[in-house]
Amino acid sequence: MPEVVRKLKKITFSNKGGMAEQFVGQQLRAAHTPLTDPQLFYWQRTGGRQGEIDYVIHHGKRVIPIEVKSGPAGKMKSLHQFMAEKSLDFAVRCNVNLPLLENISLKTTLGKPVSYRLLSIPVYLTERLYELIEQGKTASGRIRD
Repeated sequence: MPEVVRKLKKITFSNKGGMAEQFVGQQLRAAHTPLTDPQLFYWQRTGGRQGEIDYVIHHGKRVIPIEVKSGPAGKMKSLHQFMAEKSLDFAVRCNVNLPLLENISLKTTLGKPVSYRLLSIPVYLTERLYELIEQGKTASGRIRD
């Protein structure tokens, strides 16, 4: 493999998490109507254990955290902790897997039980997030894309 190609693969690999977050952020901003001021929000724990949620949106009367993963899997300790602390019942994960709606029930790293519904969508479907959230509120299992 030529040296240039090897270096390019390394650059792409080391930045794909940031690129996925950037893409999702742009899609979230673009999903607003032209007359609104699209703003992005995130959550970061202060003091003690570190943690962050990539994006936090409101949909109707709900606050919905969004976790962005550049690969097919990844730990979501901060999301679980956020869901437990804020007593929320619905979250979104953007990754490379097929759309899926699942019930999560576990204990956080601090031992607190948490249960919620997790809507997982491929990053490329972020532009349809609000529509998929509507489907996810009442559906179970696979979400059609």
